Amino acid sequence: MTSSIPIENKKARGLAAQKAKEPMQIETDEFVEEFHAIEANLKQSVLGNMKIFLKNMTFEWKVGQNREVADETRSANLRENMRNSVFRLDPVHRMSGTIDTYSFKKCIQDPKNGKVLRMSQIKDMNEKAEFPLLVADDDVKVEMQSGQHRMTILRQLRGEDDQWWIVTIYDHASNFLVYIIVLK
Repeated sequence: MTSSIPIENKKARGLAAQKAKEPMQIETDEFVEEFHAIEANLKQSVLGNMKIFLKNMTFEWKVGQNREVADETRSANLRENMRNSVFRLDPVHRMSGTIDTYSFKKCIQDPKNGKVLRMSQIKDMNEKAEFPLLVADDDVKVEMQSGQHRMTILRQLRGEDDQWWIVTIYDHASNFLVYIIVLK
C-alpha cells in the first residue's frame, strides 16, 4: 500500500545546513614594521637576477641548516608538474641565493657572447627580462636559499646542459640569511 502523504525533510541540507562561522580575529599589524625593514634591506642587497646552472649552486648553508629534500611521495606532484613543463622564467618560481659581491663580479657573463659584464649592465638586462649567466669555478658556488626540491627533480628529468634556473642573487654579506632563518 502506498502512502499519499509527501515526505517532508525538516533537516537543512547543502548551504542551508552550514553554520555561519565567525571570522577569526587576526592581528595583522603586529610585525608590519619588521617586514618593511626586511624588505628594504633585501632590496638594497639584490645583486641581480641570473641564469645559474646546478653546478654553480650549493644547498649547504654556512649558517644554519637547509631542510631535507622531500621524499618521493611528497614530491610526486612537483615531479609530475615539472615533467609537463618547467617554469624557470616565471618570477613566481624564482629561486633565491647569496654570494659575496667580489666573487659575483668575477662570474657574470653575457649569455650571447660570454663577455664579462659590469654590475650596471645586470640591472639593464634584468629590466628587459634578460638574464646574465653566472659562470664560476668549481670552488665558487651560490648558496641557495630555496629551490632544492625543484633542482633535485630537474636533475632527474633533464640533462646537465638543461639543469639551470633563474635565481635572484643577494649579497652574502647582508643580513639576508638571518631574515630567512627568523621568518621560517
